[in-house]
Amino acid sequence: ELEHATVVALIPDVRGKTVLDAGCGSGRYLHELGDRGARAIGMDLSPAMLERARSQTRRIARADIRALPFDGMTIDLVVCGLALGDVAELELALTEIARVLRPGGRAIYSVVHPAGEAAGWSRTFESDGRKLAIDGFWHSLNQHRQACRAAGLTIEDWREPELQGQRVVLVVRARTNRT
Repeated sequence: ELEHATVVALIPDVRGKTVLDAGCGSGRYLHELGDRGARAIGMDLSPAMLERARSQTRRIARADIRALPFDGMTIDLVVCGLALGDVAELELALTEIARVLRPGGRAIYSVVHPAGEAAGWSRTFESDGRKLAIDGFWHSLNQHRQACRAAGLTIEDWREPELQGQRVVLVVRARTNRT
């Protein structure tokens, strides 16, 4: 809930804009973006997640965030909630996101806070009564800064919301340097 509220607070006016939810999962941001008047596109690698996201929009693509199936400079905003922790190549993923952004376009992304690695956190969920763990990659705060810079993204906002005194998520809003 904290991650969602923080990301939503950073979304600019998207009425009539083309917005990509990269790593859309079940479509929780697609719903929000559609309500705000965006032409929302959902993209995920998981067919099961895309099937769930279809209830939010018919504009769905199955793809890897490191190789987006969109022409360059065609997207106004990319939202990427908790998906970049699934890829080892943070810089490659952010470079792809920057590639599809129109001049002045923005990316808003979130990850489980890197402090979780030292705290021994794991990403788990329950399905059919079983507890399952998801493998992931911990990228340091400095790696996020460097990857944004290398991708041609200027960080506009950087938030590290806390829950009970512990930083739990990192949320970044960045703008493409292209004009």
